[in-house]
Amino acid sequence: MDEKSSRRKKMNQMYKALLAHFQAQREEALALLALYMGSPQAVADHSNILEEMIKWTKKLSEAEEALECLKRNINFQNTSDQD
Repeated sequence: MDEKSSRRKKMNQMYKALLAHFQAQREEALALLALYMGSPQAVADHSNILEEMIKWTKKLSEAEEALECLKRNINFQNTSDQD
């Protein structure tokens, strides 16, 4: 593997790691929002459920925005390099 191909593969791996990070952040936010909306009484340690829901809605929005930004500007998905 030449240097350019090796560098491209590393960048592709970093891109995949960034996607995984923001996908996980998105999934976490969705899971918590579903929990809060489905049974807020199950989350007894949070006195202000609405505040928590606002916080996680913002995190969801940030994660989705970051994913779209990466896909729009730095898309390595269609490369020929494989893991």
